[in-house]
Amino acid sequence: MAVQLVMQAFMLLLTYELAEAAPPIAKPNCKSSCGNLQIPYPFGIGPDCYLDNWFEIVCNGTGGSAQAFLTSIDKEVRQINIISNSGTNKFIVPTVQVQVPTIYSKYCRYEGNHSIINITGSPFHFSHYHNTFVSVGCDNNAIIANIFPKVFGCESDCKKDMKVKKEVKCSGLNCCESANIPSNLQTFDATFRSINKSNDKDEGIKHCKYAFLADTEWLEKSKRDPSSVKFWEYVPVVLEWAILLRNNNSHKLYHSLEGRRKVSCPFSDENKDYFYSFFCHCAPGYKGNPYVDGGCEDINECEDHLNNCKNKLDCENTEGGYNCEKRKSKLKIVIV
Repeated sequence: MAVQLVMQAFMLLLTYELAEAAPPIAKPNCKSSCGNLQIPYPFGIGPDCYLDNWFEIVCNGTGGSAQAFLTSIDKEVRQINIISNSGTNKFIVPTVQVQVPTIYSKYCRYEGNHSIINITGSPFHFSHYHNTFVSVGCDNNAIIANIFPKVFGCESDCKKDMKVKKEVKCSGLNCCESANIPSNLQTFDATFRSINKSNDKDEGIKHCKYAFLADTEWLEKSKRDPSSVKFWEYVPVVLEWAILLRNNNSHKLYHSLEGRRKVSCPFSDENKDYFYSFFCHCAPGYKGNPYVDGGCEDINECEDHLNNCKNKLDCENTEGGYNCEKRKSKLKIVIV
């Protein structure tokens, strides 16, 4: 019985030590999650837990069903990433996935939603890499509004003789899409016209049209047919973000991060047009949240198979890296 109690105490102590060893993602004494969503600093819940008002999160509800809202832009948050790597695109940018409403044309049986999504002046903008513009409707020419002199959009029709790619969800038959939306986009609205201009003045219910921006990865993995958008109210979209150097808090944070060996903080070219800004990531060989003390921890490349040690070489983990050492021969001594 005594041995069993000792073992239980040892396991509890080990679990406690492992939990203590996990690098922090939030400021001390601040909640680090809302429901199943992790809330890393500079985002935060409650006073003194977020960098400034742009990053304030309100958590509504309890348990796993709780929902997080980014109060500065009044959007539900589904995901927050300190860094984001996108396939073959060699870039590291922080992102946040939020829910945004779809836009309806004025000819729909429902009242059209023409409230422009406007996040101008904020540290957020629609991700050029991660989002796709989608529009649904017949005889439809849809473009993103208010980006003159640029023109960006797509066309869809419902002609039975149209040749479409079956493997593509939105290939022009009642639904179209265009990836790589314009960079630095902070407002989103759409205008709808007919491909056949003679129909512009006489559109009925059958020519109801929809448009939205959506997370490209979500579109690819989702089993939902975009042509059923009339039943959707919100879709997930990816915003990139950076920290604007416009107040004392952001300046203090930047200068405190400059001297940290495990952290790298490049200035963001995406936001240079309206405010100097920056974002940070852990230096190569480290992972975690660079914005909090002790947030970056060493990556064990030998355990995660992130090393290039070939046959007959042993991987030896080091702080911020690893070495490939010659495998030592095992000498067997046989005593006769």
